[in-house]
Amino acid sequence: WVARRYDGLSLNPDNEILPVLGSREALFSFIQTVLNPASDDPKPVVISPNPFYQIYEGATILGGGEIHFANCPAPSFNPDWSSLPEDVWQRTKVLIVCSPNNPSGSVLQLEDWKEIFDLQDKYGFVIASDECYSEIYFDGNKPIGGLQAAAQLGRGTRNIIMFTSLSKR
Repeated sequence: WVARRYDGLSLNPDNEILPVLGSREALFSFIQTVLNPASDDPKPVVISPNPFYQIYEGATILGGGEIHFANCPAPSFNPDWSSLPEDVWQRTKVLIVCSPNNPSGSVLQLEDWKEIFDLQDKYGFVIASDECYSEIYFDGNKPIGGLQAAAQLGRGTRNIIMFTSLSKR
């Protein structure tokens, strides 16, 4: 399915695909695992699009982190990453991306992913790409996913995780 859906993206099912009971539970556990704050470090940050899926905030708070929101203004309704200050980026452990976005339906394009990857290169965070709504699109063009964008831009999959869901299909 991944290879068909994401135009030839190749993942090894033995060590690159993990079935879970639900993407909500996986997102919750993943965020807490990556945060793993040490008492002598500054509070780790998770950046989330706003509006957002509540599990992002709950997992961050319960994982000992601090959540910061990138608002999604009109007309694109995509996150405004530039609105976040430098000191937040420096403490960021996880950047959550949701495309197609719930509830706006906005979709990231390849150039948007490039901006995200440039930020990742600069600050070293993990990208959690929530793609549970990947099959809900209306113009006949499948939205590009995080791993697919990485492949198209000649990047590896290191520090990028994609969450998909059977329930939305």
